[in-house]
Amino acid sequence: MATEMVCITLLLYVNGVVESHVGHHKMVDCLKAKKANERTYDGGKPFRFTCQKRLVEVGKDDKGNNYIIRLLDTDENPRIKAKSVTEKLGG
Repeated sequence: MATEMVCITLLLYVNGVVESHVGHHKMVDCLKAKKANERTYDGGKPFRFTCQKRLVEVGKDDKGNNYIIRLLDTDENPRIKAKSVTEKLGG
């Protein structure tokens, strides 16, 4: 069962497009992961890692761990994008 929540998300942008995303419970954890990924990223294209509070759809894996299925607050869905800033942080 998928649910919606706002969480801290580490995003990888490649050529201005989100290529991957990973959720974190705390901003400090996201920033640590960002720093580590920036050091080891081996992509040849222009890239940027960023930590943002985003509205996401979350599911559970076989072990009961949460994972992000997809970002809900995209440019194509501006109503939800505005909503993600005002909701409480989940997690």
